[in-house]
Amino acid sequence: MSSVHALPPAERALYSKIHHILEQPGLVAGSLVIMNRRCGKEGCRCKKSPRNRHRALCVSVRMGSRRRLLYVPEEWEDRITEWVSRYHDVRGLLIEISNSFVRRLVKRDS
Repeated sequence: MSSVHALPPAERALYSKIHHILEQPGLVAGSLVIMNRRCGKEGCRCKKSPRNRHRALCVSVRMGSRRRLLYVPEEWEDRITEWVSRYHDVRGLLIEISNSFVRRLVKRDS
C-alpha cells in the first residue's frame, strides 16, 4: 500500500482527523493535575482548613527519565488544557490506526 488514498474510507478518515488536529499549533504529552495548596501567607484562610486551599493547575510531563510537575499560570490554563487534549486526541487516533494495521497483519490482508 503506497498511499493513504488506497486505504478504506474509515481509515482515511482517521488520517484526515490527525491532519486536521496537527494543523493547529501546540501539543503537550502530559496529564493535567489539579493541586490544592497552601500559599504560605500568615493570615490566609488556606492555613486554617484544607477545604480553603488554593487551586493550582499543573501538567505532569516526562523530562528525560523523570516525571515532573510543572505549574501552569492561570493565564495559560486554557492553552495548556487544549495542548494536552490535542495530544491525547492524536494518540487515540494513532492507536486506532495501529489496531487496524495489526488486524490486517493477523488476517494477512494488504
